[in-house]
Amino acid sequence: MSDNKAVKSPDLIKIQSPDDEYKKKLNRIKSKICYYKKKPQCGGADAHKTNGTENDEERKQIIEKLETYRSILKLGEAKIKEFNRINKLIGRDEFNKDEFLNSIQI
Repeated sequence: MSDNKAVKSPDLIKIQSPDDEYKKKLNRIKSKICYYKKKPQCGGADAHKTNGTENDEERKQIIEKLETYRSILKLGEAKIKEFNRINKLIGRDEFNKDEFLNSIQI
């Protein structure tokens, strides 16, 4: 019984790791992609009765942007280092995953 109390002590409360934050962002992006692709299991954009081509084009752009975010967040650290090496060779700024994660609004 005393072991259970020790586990719940404030000193042992789990601090959220950056990996957990990435997973949350990825799940949010996945949900939004599902929504904008009008899939019934996630409420789909159809529920709001969009009006024609204007919204379809906008929806496609949103899906593309979200899929790009998802791809970038899924990059492993080794791939990011390689990407930064190439960027340095061609004169671009380095990619910082944490800055990118903080900059996107999801």
